[in-house]
Amino acid sequence: MSVTHAARSLRDIFDLLGASPQSFSDAQLATPVQGIAVESSKISSGFIFVALPGEHTHGAHFVADALNRGAIALITDEEGVAISGAQIPLVKIENTREMVGTLSSFVYGDPSTSMQVVAVTGTNGKTTVTSLLEYFWNGSGISAGVIGTLGARFYAEGKMVSLPSTRTTPESCELQAELALMRNAGVKAVAMEVSSHALSLHRVDGIHFKLALFTNLSQDHLDFHNTMEEYFLAKSKLFTSSFSECALINVDDSYGERLFANCDIPSVSISTAVGDWQLSLSDLQLTSPNGENHILNSPLVGDFNQMNAAMALVAFAQTGGNMEEGIELLRRFPGVPGRLERIGAGAPLILVDYAHTPDAVTRVLASLRSHTRGRIIAVLGCGGDRDPLKRPEMGRALQDGADLAIATSDNPRSEDPAAILAAMCGENFNGSQILDRREAISYAISQATDEDLVLIAGKGHEQGQEINGVITPFDDREVALEILAKRGRS
Repeated sequence: MSVTHAARSLRDIFDLLGASPQSFSDAQLATPVQGIAVESSKISSGFIFVALPGEHTHGAHFVADALNRGAIALITDEEGVAISGAQIPLVKIENTREMVGTLSSFVYGDPSTSMQVVAVTGTNGKTTVTSLLEYFWNGSGISAGVIGTLGARFYAEGKMVSLPSTRTTPESCELQAELALMRNAGVKAVAMEVSSHALSLHRVDGIHFKLALFTNLSQDHLDFHNTMEEYFLAKSKLFTSSFSECALINVDDSYGERLFANCDIPSVSISTAVGDWQLSLSDLQLTSPNGENHILNSPLVGDFNQMNAAMALVAFAQTGGNMEEGIELLRRFPGVPGRLERIGAGAPLILVDYAHTPDAVTRVLASLRSHTRGRIIAVLGCGGDRDPLKRPEMGRALQDGADLAIATSDNPRSEDPAAILAAMCGENFNGSQILDRREAISYAISQATDEDLVLIAGKGHEQGQEINGVITPFDDREVALEILAKRGRS
């Protein structure tokens, strides 16, 4: 993705970095920069290649590939300089990762300053809140985009543009390029999921957020952050003047309460108990700070989703939307792919959900109890190469919340699926263990009566299963429909 505004020159880039241009010719310094990338495979003609140190290898090993694809300059650290040996305009700086976001924003013309960009962070709920906010904006005539777990999407010339992503929050150079595309297409507001990884790895540096939302925090990603305190502090970075103008924080969550008490930007709280905005779950009445009452007519399932909806509505109002218009739009909201998504005709009721943390599994199973007259049958696995400490907690959440618990495989990645399952279930698991995920889903459906509810959790919208580096097509929704069809129940 390249720029379409007045392009920066290499001289502009060097001035920003405070780098000496003495080894470059005037012609080289005048070269317009068309884009920036940290992966050589994403280089196009006129791009700068930023070679970063990686987990397994240094990006400077791919300078030749970047040159072949049209790179006009290299930015890297001292190790990268030694590795590259490239005959290409080169700038050596330390802490390359820390400057990529700011540099990318500069290259693409600081796109976030031309739009209202709203950040949503938290362990759970990010995709639902951003999808709702995008829906409210578009439905009210505000051209909107969204960036997150489901990829990026926006309308250009009346057509939906979709950009896939392998991360909740893309690398900074991709992120800024996507924002630039949206700006150039006339998008006025963007809802963005911001992960703790993105904040820790500087992916959102250089973005100006109009508003930051905090949904909740529970155990996840401890393979990366080591402790819950580190995880919380990573999230907290978003709620500073370096990133955001103001904040909306769910103080029902203990971490949210702590964040709100120490937030150094203007912030508003939301709660089902005591907050600036108050949501009554018994009658879905949302009360504003000045005492105005709004009744929500929400099609979403679960108390946690009613809070997600309330937060999206408040964010909509805080970015210029009309609350009552948002409430009317909520009534017609079609849902989010893989988030308590209904599969089949409803007998039995089958739902596919992305819940993949102990807290999310507990919440979703508890919320479904009022939606079935029969049993809850739940299928769940744990991913490989991810936080191993949450596996037994996941098993307990599954067993405690379901009448029939079926433990299975998720994305084992490089780990032994049987070992992951054993860690999840332990010695006292009171349910079924079926390693093959398709067999587990088939068994769940075979055991369900028309009055039962089947929850297939963990993968949600995902369309593949990763085993030993190979991703095989696998979509829980399609698998469930195939099994229903074979049983004549679709």
